[in-house]
Amino acid sequence: MTKKKRPPRHDIDVVFRAPLGSIGAQLFQKAITHALRSADISDAVISCAIVSDAEIRTINRQYLKHDFATDIITFPLEDDPLEAELVISAETARKQAREYDVSVREECVRLAIHGILHLSGYDDRTQKQRERMKSREDELLQAFMKKHRKKA
Repeated sequence: MTKKKRPPRHDIDVVFRAPLGSIGAQLFQKAITHALRSADISDAVISCAIVSDAEIRTINRQYLKHDFATDIITFPLEDDPLEAELVISAETARKQAREYDVSVREECVRLAIHGILHLSGYDDRTQKQRERMKSREDELLQAFMKKHRKKA
């Protein structure tokens, strides 16, 4: 007799501490779930905070010793099941969307995917790592946007 595989358990909490227009928690939850499934991560508890540049700069300085705002910081907390915090700057997401000529929604999805890729073993410290990670990020982003075109 074959054992049925139980459905994945993804507990994703999104908190807005900075405004992001009409973009709601559901977009981040769907993007994070998409990335977790693609990475075969079946159990995860993810907290995602949308913050200002000032707040992410403070967090970046306090925990990573970098005195500048950034787009996303990923904090892995536990491995099994996966527990992590994603901190995303709303202001930087808007700036990067303009810079990359994409919608703010698409940039937010990309950042959420980027955070989960870090949690699934991808890194972006070297040029080779960045290229590998960017390639996977683009694949997942494209698949997500195609599937959720009208909703995202």
